[in-house]
Amino acid sequence: MNSSPQQAAEAPHPCGICGNSSGNRVHEAREMMFGLRDRFRYLECGRCGCVALMDIPPDMGRYYPPDYYSLQKHGRVAEYLRRRWAAYAYGRFCVFGWAFSKFCFPNEAVRSVRRLNPAPDWRILDVGCGSGNLLRDLQYLGFKNLAGVDPFIARDLHYPGGLTIYKRELSELKGEYDLIMLHHSFEHMNAPLKVIQTLKSMLRPRGTIILRIPVASSLAWKSCGVNWFNMDPPRHFFLHTGESIQMLAEQSGLCVRRVIQEDDGGIFVVSEAYRKDIPANDPRFPLSTNLKKILSYFKMGEYRRKGRELSRAGQSDLVCFELGHRGD
Repeated sequence: MNSSPQQAAEAPHPCGICGNSSGNRVHEAREMMFGLRDRFRYLECGRCGCVALMDIPPDMGRYYPPDYYSLQKHGRVAEYLRRRWAAYAYGRFCVFGWAFSKFCFPNEAVRSVRRLNPAPDWRILDVGCGSGNLLRDLQYLGFKNLAGVDPFIARDLHYPGGLTIYKRELSELKGEYDLIMLHHSFEHMNAPLKVIQTLKSMLRPRGTIILRIPVASSLAWKSCGVNWFNMDPPRHFFLHTGESIQMLAEQSGLCVRRVIQEDDGGIFVVSEAYRKDIPANDPRFPLSTNLKKILSYFKMGEYRRKGRELSRAGQSDLVCFELGHRGD
C-alpha cells in the first residue's frame, strides 16, 4: 500500500462532520499495529479535511486485545520511572525525568495538565484512560478528585486513595468536572458531535476540556498517506483537523481556547515501516524490542529537532486542543 492522499479516488459521500460532498476522496488503509492487515475505507473531506472511517466493524473488541498499549498495567519499576518522568513534566526536578525528557521525549500528557495550573482539589475525569496510568501519576502529584472511564477494560478498576476507573460508556457516567481529558481517545469515538455535547454537559463553569489527538492537517498525513502510523485503522474513527474541531466546538456551544502543537518527529520512521509492509508486532519493526527502543532513543535528538520544526510550522501530527464554555 504505497498510495498517498493525492492518489485516492474522488467520492460523493458526505462528510460526517460538515456534510460536504464536493471534492471528497476515499482511501483504503490496513490494520498494521497487530499485523491483521484487514482493509478499511476512509473518507477525506474536501472542505474541512477530516478523514473518517466509513464502515465501522461490528466487533471492535477484536481490535483492542489485552496487550493493547493503554490497557496494560505497569510493573513497580516502570511505574516508579514513569512517575519520575511525570514529576519532571510538572516542574519538579529529578534526574531520570530530566534525562528522559531531554534525550527521548517530553511527557506531553502531564504538560497539558500543568499548563492549566489546576488546584489539587479540581475534579478531573480522564475519558478513554485504559488502565489509568496517567491518573495514577496525577494522584502521585497530589490530585485528590480523580476518575476515569473506558469501555474496553475488563472490569471496573479500584486503586488506593479512592481512584476508580469505570468500565462503561461516557454517556453512562454522571457528574461535573473542572477538567475533562481525552488523551488520544477522541479519535476512537464514533459520533464526535454527540461526544462533545456530552462533555459540555459534564463541564463545570470555567472548566476545560483537553483533546490531544493526531490530526490530518499534518505533514505526516500529506506525505505518508495510508501508511501514516497514527491513522491506525480501524481504531481511529476520525482523524480531525483544526477546522473540524472548530466546527464541533461551535455546534456544541463551546469555544477553542488554545491550540498547542506537540513534537513527534519520529513518526516518519515508524510510518516508513508500514510502507514496507512491516507491522508494529513484526521483529523488523523499528521499536519491536526493548533493545531497539533503547537504541532508538539515541536518535531521538534528531527526531525531536524534526518534530520542533513541524511544530513551529503548524504541521505536527499530534495537537492539543483546549475547549471551554463560551464567555468563560
